[in-house]
Amino acid sequence: MAYSPPMIIGVMSDTHGRQDLMQRAADLMTSKFKVEAIVHLGDDYSDAMKMDTRGKTLYAVPGVYEKAWYDNTVPHRLIKDFGGVTFMLSHTPTRDAHDLTGDLNPGRARSRFGCDAFLHGHTHKRRVMESVDGLIVICPGHLKAEKDRGEPATFAIIDVRDPKLLIEFSNLDGEIIEEHGLTIARPEQSEHTPLPEIIAEEEISEDPTMG
Repeated sequence: MAYSPPMIIGVMSDTHGRQDLMQRAADLMTSKFKVEAIVHLGDDYSDAMKMDTRGKTLYAVPGVYEKAWYDNTVPHRLIKDFGGVTFMLSHTPTRDAHDLTGDLNPGRARSRFGCDAFLHGHTHKRRVMESVDGLIVICPGHLKAEKDRGEPATFAIIDVRDPKLLIEFSNLDGEIIEEHGLTIARPEQSEHTPLPEIIAEEEISEDPTMG
């Protein structure tokens, strides 16, 4: 496997119109945590399009109840390489009743698409877990309010140093409140279905007028 330099990404989800909290998190990501890219996992995609990323690349997917979900130019899920690690980006943690034919199936992120990690939102609860097939699953929490569903507002910082991931959860004061260090399990490399180029490479410019 070719060497990929380490990369730090910031991950947020479920801003639900609180663009003030979203921007506060984005500013911390870029100024304090020195991220190279920002991921927004939906609810709302329209919030993400108004984010000032300070020149960092933005990747975003829509939530299932928002207008962008029904825009056929906006992929519902993405697969992206960050620092040599393959991530699937999704709003929902599983397939959803609103999925369309051809949408990527999160349940096959590892077995079919060869993903090492899976990022999702929707639940508003931060978590890190390793599934039975070795897929690392991460939810950054929410930025809907200072507290929602009993959970404080949080976002995730992921330091990718293939094959290791350092996942940190930060509050809106920039304080790390939880962290996890995991090593990606890569048994014998198996053949996976090649990714369509549009899925593998789809990205959103930092220009908020696009999308």
